[in-house]
Amino acid sequence: MEGVVVIDKPSGPTSHDIIDILRRKSGIKRIGHTGTLDPMATGVMVVLIGRATRVSRFLELEPKTYIAEAAFGITTDTQDITGETLSESAGMPDGATIKRLLPEFTGDILQVPPMVSAVKIGGKKLYKLARAGREVERPARNVHIFRFELLESLEAEGRLKAVFEVECSGGTYVRTLIHDLGERAGGGAALSALRRTRVGRFGLEHALTVDALHDDSNAISEHLLSIDDALNHLAEATIKADAVSFVKNGRLLDKDVLIAYPEDAAPQSYLRIKTTDGEFLGLGRVRVGEGFSVAPEVVLAQ
Repeated sequence: MEGVVVIDKPSGPTSHDIIDILRRKSGIKRIGHTGTLDPMATGVMVVLIGRATRVSRFLELEPKTYIAEAAFGITTDTQDITGETLSESAGMPDGATIKRLLPEFTGDILQVPPMVSAVKIGGKKLYKLARAGREVERPARNVHIFRFELLESLEAEGRLKAVFEVECSGGTYVRTLIHDLGERAGGGAALSALRRTRVGRFGLEHALTVDALHDDSNAISEHLLSIDDALNHLAEATIKADAVSFVKNGRLLDKDVLIAYPEDAAPQSYLRIKTTDGEFLGLGRVRVGEGFSVAPEVVLAQ
């Protein structure tokens, strides 16, 4: 069994817990995913089974969409409500103020990863350093926020609570986005709930629940997408039948063996390499020099 399955993660278990369930149910150890969800968070997890783990980098940076709930007037050491409270503020921004600030957090922005995260500094994951009581300097990283929309806001229990929809690049920390918005608004903010609704083209409509995993022994195989289907956001290059060995041996594919390819493909972009009968052989990187060619990079041909 190999391919991609989309899971609707419930609140509570870690992303690793979900992988463990899939390993037990499938009997396959080689399973990974394209992006961690915190225990509190729910929603889309794109899980890679078998050789699909080799293409994780082509999926993990796909845009992600979230519904995020925030409580204003509070900050915590984890930037969400599961952490210890660091400060509370009686002052409270209103919804109009929050909405007016959102353009400042849209487009290319810099983000400092939170200490409680899987980012590695000096070869060590930040959350492990945080557990040991250590805080280290983290370099800011570039992320892109495609959309940051206020869906609703209301005052409850003396606080402003707001719900946002966020579409962002892979590697974005939504709780940090909320924290930074709270700092800008004054008084701080903490993430109170998070649901990931989409990763690239994979949405909740494609997702398998954990309950279904437990109830149906065939659930994984019935929801499994092929590696080729999972990567269909990448264009195709079709080669001659007698050039399959070129792919297996990592030889450059030039116009002599390429039957069809996107002539406008950007240099260094990736293409799916396929035979005329549709067999998926792997991924190659476009080279444009004296002529168009494709260099096999991830070979999946048997």
